[in-house]
Amino acid sequence: MKHTLIELVDVIMQRIQERPDARPTEHGMRSWLARQGYNKREIDAAIKLVGPRLAESDNAVDRGPVSVRTLSLYEEYKLSPEARRALVRLELHGLLDTYERESLLDYLNQYDGVVGLAELDYLLTWMVCGNRDVAFQQAFFNVFEGKGDTLH
Repeated sequence: MKHTLIELVDVIMQRIQERPDARPTEHGMRSWLARQGYNKREIDAAIKLVGPRLAESDNAVDRGPVSVRTLSLYEEYKLSPEARRALVRLELHGLLDTYERESLLDYLNQYDGVVGLAELDYLLTWMVCGNRDVAFQQAFFNVFEGKGDTLH
């Protein structure tokens, strides 16, 4: 290894350790290194060596373990079996966080009778997908509809 490559790897590792709360992406690290004056070839070689560490911080999620809350008897009555299964799928895939779930269940109390997939689809579209990008929405509705080949 060249001496500059060792220094560059040290710089990258130091940057990652100095900012544990800010998860560095490969693209962000590349642009930061370019602004520091390193050339593209050196950056490519260093990123190849440090890549697993960056991928580890890219894929890390602060959500903790996925937990599915048990519905109360009233909430079970309000949701059709298909709607309950769709809601659980969204939670298990990590596409619906606890705040969104609880807000959704609060809104369900306003409906008369049983809430089916159409009503749940309307509420989720309005509450969750309105401020998300298209890729998230596609993954969200693929999981909602039970399509097994969804990547998110």
